[in-house]
Amino acid sequence: MSPAIPPFDSLPIDKSGPPYNAWGLYGSEDELGRLHLITQEAVKRGRDTITEGISINLNLPMNFFPAHPSRKRLERQIVCSGHSNDDELSFNTQSSTQWDGLKHYPYQHFPEEGQYRFYNGMTLEEASDSSITKLGIHNFAQKPITSCAHLLDIPLYLSRHSLPPLSPFSASSTISLDILIACAEESKVNIQPGDILIVRTGFTDELLKLSEETRDQLRKREVNGSCGVAHGKEILKWHWEKGIAAVVADCPSYEAWPSQQLTAHQVFISGWGLPIGELFDLAELAKKCEEIRRWTFFFTSMPLNVIGGIASPPNAQAIL
Repeated sequence: MSPAIPPFDSLPIDKSGPPYNAWGLYGSEDELGRLHLITQEAVKRGRDTITEGISINLNLPMNFFPAHPSRKRLERQIVCSGHSNDDELSFNTQSSTQWDGLKHYPYQHFPEEGQYRFYNGMTLEEASDSSITKLGIHNFAQKPITSCAHLLDIPLYLSRHSLPPLSPFSASSTISLDILIACAEESKVNIQPGDILIVRTGFTDELLKLSEETRDQLRKREVNGSCGVAHGKEILKWHWEKGIAAVVADCPSYEAWPSQQLTAHQVFISGWGLPIGELFDLAELAKKCEEIRRWTFFFTSMPLNVIGGIASPPNAQAIL
């Protein structure tokens, strides 16, 4: 049985903490956050959606051209011993498809200007200390992110209803709560506690159509913007009360980015301990879901078991 979810209006749980936090809900030493909602029942519910026997890769190539200019692209070297081969990799764990771990993005300027707080109050200094492994990405590997998942194919929904398409490289192009709800209803998606929500924006599809030169120009704009889910209290409330355990998108930040508002990155990651998946490859999944007319499936992800790590490629798949 899934742990009880307090009413959204009871947040923040730690009254001395930042807005909408759930600090202490699972104890002050907790390292799993909303992944606690993925119970055995949630996993079996996902398993029971498998009817086609089709597995679909959700990961972009590791040598994908990073959306953020500061992130190192994959470097690969073959090491030949004379009778066998190894290879050595060097890369930023957020250069391609990724999970943001709980030490990635804190509440900004809390409790005061120039200070930052992660889940359950961890400081930036603690999160940046490699000797402190608490809240590391290894927690997502030791309890693999495996559950029932749902795809909300926003470009498909907008096209069906003759609505304006998203502008993938603009932060002003947002997906409203009404659109999320309407898309879920039309797709016969029933989100239950412990489920994973996957939102397709079309960002990655459009990015892959561009040359690397054009992509480099885009990411070096004064405002490196991207479309995504809208901001605001009602969006946060909906995610909380649905019991969503993790969110995934094919854009760089799940929510539209950047924003001067309180972002989902702050509340989800550092308020609730809710993992955010970014730059997932959703093209084949979207095509297959439309073909079989079903947008619910089994989702598995085994991140890198890096003790204390910040983020990781997800090694994710959907099984239909």
